[in-house]
Amino acid sequence: MKRSTVVERARVRRIAHWQLWWLLAPMLLLGCEPHSELNTRFWNALDRVSFVSLPLTEAWVRHADVSLVLERRYRSIAEQRLLLPNTTSIRGENFILMIAQEARAPGVGRFSPGLLLARNDGPPEPFVDFDGQPTSSRQDTLGWLHWSQWTNGTDLTCVLAFRQLDATDRILPGKSSALDMMLRNCLYGTAEEALEPLIDIHTGYAAIAEHPNGNQRMLSPLAGPRP
Repeated sequence: MKRSTVVERARVRRIAHWQLWWLLAPMLLLGCEPHSELNTRFWNALDRVSFVSLPLTEAWVRHADVSLVLERRYRSIAEQRLLLPNTTSIRGENFILMIAQEARAPGVGRFSPGLLLARNDGPPEPFVDFDGQPTSSRQDTLGWLHWSQWTNGTDLTCVLAFRQLDATDRILPGKSSALDMMLRNCLYGTAEEALEPLIDIHTGYAAIAEHPNGNQRMLSPLAGPRP
């Protein structure tokens, strides 16, 4: 058989394979993605659950400025909101919003700021025009931290920050497979200071992670603090 004939048949097979892929891709994606209506019903059911105020020792992260711990659960998902002090003129609370999801929860494993923003009823002040794409990123011992920054041009700084942890980073609440986090923090200072509640030295710990002598205890050997 001539080489040109073999090459031509191979080309035809490749084209046929791509045509088949484009025909099947929408069906494959539809089978992999959570059904939007089911997904919506799931989150709506969580919304109907009232938040419960818990002791500070029940917080999923450890930070001295946390003043209130609110939590609610529905099936394979739990949502926790930690309040932080806000001494600025910016409206709204400083907070850490966290979503702990088990493997069977809708959307688990696919981190998206959009989910956290939706759970917060939209971007908080002063990030009302936030498009879901953080402008800055950095890496620490727990992985990537992403954020956007706002400033009044002097010493007032706000950050809207995001990160996701999984079971390789630290022990997660309950049977969770992923822990998504969002921070809104406004203060008089730098962005580094505003990001501080979401850095690894705090998000690598739960509030109860403490030795009897008062020293912090890591929840995972992979979540070590920076030197």
